[in-house]
Amino acid sequence: MNKVILKDFWQSIKHTKGQFISIMGLMMIGAFALVGLMVTGPDMRDTGNHYAQKLNTADLTVICNYGLDHKDTQKIKKTKGLQAVEFGYMTDTVIKNSQESFRIFSKPNSVGKYEVRKGHLPTKSNEIALADHYSNKYQFGQKITFTEKKNVLGTTLLKRKSFKIVGFVRSSQILSNVNLGQSNSGTGELKGYAVVDPDAFNHTVYTTANLRYKDLRGLDSYGKTYTSKVKNHKRVLQDDLKNTAHQRKARFLSAAGKKLAPQEKKIHEAEQKLKAASHQINAAAKQLASQKEKLNAKIAQAKAAGVNLPPSAQAQLERAEQEIAAEEQKLQQEKKVFALKSRNATKKIKTGKEQINKAKRQLNKLALPSYSVYNRREVPGGEGNLVYTTVAQVVEDLAKVFPIFLYFVAALVTFTTMNRFIDEERINSGTMKALGYDDYVIINKFLAYGFISGTIGTILGVYLGHTLMPQIVYHAYYKSLTIPPIELHFHWQISLVALLLSWISSVLPAYLTAKNEFREKPAALLLPKAPAAGSTILLEKIPFIWNHLSFTHKVTARNIFRYKKRMLMTIFGVCGAATMLFAGFAVKNSITNMNNRQFNDLIHYNMIVAQKPGISVNQQKTLNNKLNENNIKSETPIYYESMSKIAGKTGDTQDITLIAPSSDKVLKDYVHLTDRKTKQTLHLSNNGVIISERLATLLKVSKGGYLTLTDKDNKSRRMKVAGITEMYMGHFVFMNKTQYQDIFKRNFKSNAYLVNLNNPSRKNTRNIAAQFMALAGVAGVVQNTAVSQELDVVVQSLNLIMLVLIVVAGLLAIVIQYNLTNINIAERIRELSTIKVLGFYDNEVTMYIYRETILLTGIGILVGYLTGDLLYRYILYVVPPDNVMFNPALSAPSFLWPLGVIGVITIILGFIVNKKLKDLDMLEALKSVD
Repeated sequence: MNKVILKDFWQSIKHTKGQFISIMGLMMIGAFALVGLMVTGPDMRDTGNHYAQKLNTADLTVICNYGLDHKDTQKIKKTKGLQAVEFGYMTDTVIKNSQESFRIFSKPNSVGKYEVRKGHLPTKSNEIALADHYSNKYQFGQKITFTEKKNVLGTTLLKRKSFKIVGFVRSSQILSNVNLGQSNSGTGELKGYAVVDPDAFNHTVYTTANLRYKDLRGLDSYGKTYTSKVKNHKRVLQDDLKNTAHQRKARFLSAAGKKLAPQEKKIHEAEQKLKAASHQINAAAKQLASQKEKLNAKIAQAKAAGVNLPPSAQAQLERAEQEIAAEEQKLQQEKKVFALKSRNATKKIKTGKEQINKAKRQLNKLALPSYSVYNRREVPGGEGNLVYTTVAQVVEDLAKVFPIFLYFVAALVTFTTMNRFIDEERINSGTMKALGYDDYVIINKFLAYGFISGTIGTILGVYLGHTLMPQIVYHAYYKSLTIPPIELHFHWQISLVALLLSWISSVLPAYLTAKNEFREKPAALLLPKAPAAGSTILLEKIPFIWNHLSFTHKVTARNIFRYKKRMLMTIFGVCGAATMLFAGFAVKNSITNMNNRQFNDLIHYNMIVAQKPGISVNQQKTLNNKLNENNIKSETPIYYESMSKIAGKTGDTQDITLIAPSSDKVLKDYVHLTDRKTKQTLHLSNNGVIISERLATLLKVSKGGYLTLTDKDNKSRRMKVAGITEMYMGHFVFMNKTQYQDIFKRNFKSNAYLVNLNNPSRKNTRNIAAQFMALAGVAGVVQNTAVSQELDVVVQSLNLIMLVLIVVAGLLAIVIQYNLTNINIAERIRELSTIKVLGFYDNEVTMYIYRETILLTGIGILVGYLTGDLLYRYILYVVPPDNVMFNPALSAPSFLWPLGVIGVITIILGFIVNKKLKDLDMLEALKSVD
């Protein structure tokens, strides 16, 4: 008996291969999207966590612009909850005869270690290990030389400038080899990093402190618990260090004074020596003059007395005169030598005094020390960590909606497919029931059918989701980030969820439909199921439309409402595919145009050149001459400052660029301020500031509201929002001079320049930036390309993910359309045979049934546009990083692509249906089943 049931089961699969494979395909697509998106984020997190554990990456990093002295280090060591702390050195340099900025670190012992890719870490003060992405440019044993700017005291941090390359490494903090952050050397953009032995640095004070905490070990460093605890540790540490700023400044000035004291003493000693030498020469001259005077007196006395001196005395006087003349000549020669030495010595003394006085003036102008506490994403050079976190978060955010929607559509179509399969097996099931088989034995056949097809499809989807999707995402960022290859882990929880969803979609409808079907008696089951009854439709009650329809169009309208379930399935199925296609192409278009819109339409300046505080007259003159060169198209003075605010999902410190122009009228040539929604141009006014749209969204502030930002002196500045401008990358605040003076309570004074170049190419921009950075009066240069490069990786990753989802949506559309079309033909095969017998042409027979598909597909696409827009808005709200806003404007391709993809699929299926109906055996289809 079991053999008969088993044979019947395999025969059923053989006769319904299309339906069986379609259920497999639907479940495979659903499981692939669900599992793939759900596991990629955790796999990325696991990879990042294991890499951080391997290298003992710091949880927090402290950097002080004055350095960390003994008392600072003791205070940091007393921080509660510390597992380990390591102090080190770092400095920004430039490779000699180039413009490439390099950050050189001291080799750590335990915290923040480096992954050795080739060679070994330096063990001697003349050895160095370079960033791994320089391994193609330099070789082992090769010498590399750097140039380093001098500090306030005229010294450098490195003892030596040339090193021997002994290795190539990857950093635990700098994960990007595309955008390594800003630098105070070279072009202003960091290009590489290196590690040297601590003995290569002048051991005065430390420059960095890397901290690891006990309660953070074993936590997911990308999770909410870790983020929350790090935030608390950061706040405590900032408060502790902020209270010691005045004492630290006093210690710094004292130490600086002690360093200047030997130089002052040396200059004083040189002055004393010069004075002593001058006194000595003057004394010799006086003594010689006295001797000469005495001799002349004797001669004059002898002549006055008229006494003729004996020859011996005359000879003695002559010898005395000759000796005095020789002494005079010698003295004159010594005076000449002394005068030359005196001029050189005086010049050196003057230069030394000027340098000391300059250093003292700079020391007097120094502000309070700034203790910056950074987490892994905020630390200088941590842009790669930020990008990696963002990509992982993007995948997880997409996983919250895309697979659910896709599974819902797949489940609906699977439900319809299983219903049709049970209807096709109706007579066979009636026969089995008449032969005495129990209902549950027959139902088990359908359950097994749904279970096997759904399970096989889901297992394939789970496998592809675990392997293919993570690799696709990894290949979007692996060239830009120095993170190890993504680890592939098996996630049984989401795999089990996928199987459960698959069984709900394929097994549950089989059970419910079959159970309801087998309530009938065997005699009724042996008869074909009565076709759906027709009824008057709403359109018939509108004579103006109904009377103008042809016969076939009236039939189409009636049949659509006659088969309501299939109508809804077709609309929902096509709507689901159209929704994902629409959202996918809308997101692709949004992120593709961001760079172009931001840096061509909104921002017209190429760089911001910031001058040093307390710039001298000569330095200002040199900077002005540079700004007036032919390669500079235009420039305008502004007040520039990088402000901050803790905001966003991860609670990171957001960097906000403040620009206050000296002239409101000039700003429009460098930045176009516009309201994205109203398209109105915004102007700076005395009513408040203008902020970028992403910042407004992040801080949940609107026009007329207030926001508080932290300035470079760690003071809170409250300001009113007068307007919100369109901006897609970075955070900006624009204000006029009056608003600046009201907010900062001080007179306006420009400290930077917006610069436009005649040749704005990336290569030339870097070249000009390096020339500005070489000037003594320039503190730094901010190029627009920095933000753009940082987000390229995110855009590439998201583009690839959206492409995968678009392909999945396209496959879903194919399966849905093919499945529902086949079901439609199978259900109405006798009807179609009848009209073919009545003389309808092949094309007319095809259009008789396919016209419904075309119409329902069109409705599904229109509904898909609406739901796709909602999904797109959700993605815009959830997915973008904290410092990025996707362009919400919809473009024509977003509407045309779903129409084109689904339209092409519908047309191709139309030809397949036409051939199928052309080859239809009418007599076989019309045979009686009695």
